Amino acid sequence: MASSNSKSTNETARQIFKILLTYPRIKVSWVKAHAGNIGNERADQQAKDAPQHGQPYSLIKFPKPHIKGLLRKGMLEEWQTLWKNGDTGRKIYNIMPSVSLRPANWIREDVIFCSQHGPFPAYLKRFHLSDSDFCSSGGIDTALHYATECIYTVS
Repeated sequence: MASSNSKSTNETARQIFKILLTYPRIKVSWVKAHAGNIGNERADQQAKDAPQHGQPYSLIKFPKPHIKGLLRKGMLEEWQTLWKNGDTGRKIYNIMPSVSLRPANWIREDVIFCSQHGPFPAYLKRFHLSDSDFCSSGGIDTALHYATECIYTVS
């Protein structure tokens, strides 16, 4: 419980801690809701009214790790939406549909194969480094072509 930590940076928690030290006979316990207890009903109503009349949400202090976690979660959700709905990188998306902050630990050859940015005529032709982007089998000469349909490499 936050109120039992005297070193808390939360001002409300520190105030509760001071009150509990000043009045050691105060007991914190659970009370069944909506059981006709007038004091409990009043406290419940005040809790419901607090968002309209209480302190604005932006003034409540949260621990930095909590804020960083919320920001990271929001950033990952936005990134995932952009990745899912994007127009580019669809071949990689089919292999890795989920974004992550953790590196994939791929070896160089895997990156070349999946990105198709390597010594393949289809890639080299984009930069005018090759005259043709066709394989001698007739297909467009990409890494995926070699792996899935080329008669010279598929068994």
